[in-house]
Amino acid sequence: MRQWMLALWLCVGLAACREPQEDTVGAGLTGIDHLADHLSVQEFSVDGHSGFQAGKGGSMVCCVSLPRQWHPGMSVMVRWNVTNWRDCHGEEFERRVPVERYDEVGTVWVHFLSDGSVRVVSANPGPGNPAYAGPHDPIPQKFPWKNREWIARCFGEQKAKEIFND
Repeated sequence: MRQWMLALWLCVGLAACREPQEDTVGAGLTGIDHLADHLSVQEFSVDGHSGFQAGKGGSMVCCVSLPRQWHPGMSVMVRWNVTNWRDCHGEEFERRVPVERYDEVGTVWVHFLSDGSVRVVSANPGPGNPAYAGPHDPIPQKFPWKNREWIARCFGEQKAKEIFND
């Protein structure tokens, strides 16, 4: 009987010491590529959740979790790679990024800015709307894979001929 009581008190004690679970909400995830024309974010993830390719913010995947209520010091781990189409190489990056203050969870917009910084904003409405809380930096309309010179340099003339049908 004493062992049973001891086990019960141990379980109760451990449960009382455990931190309460944070109330989280799933949110759509998308990336915005503000980089120069010859650079592109080919893959990115937030806390291990893939956002695939960053672009103009039109593609969204589900889901990344955020606390229902924003709190100071909140951050996420962002991993991404950048392809340099002009010089035929890529680079991997990883950075802990603060999540900007929000009143309610919205779409998670990950901005890869031209100065190398990354901003994470949870908001509705999104970029393009004057009420958007995130950066309003230009979003280049780029298609590096349509540049025959870059494709030939990076993948060879034969591949460029196949892609461009010449």
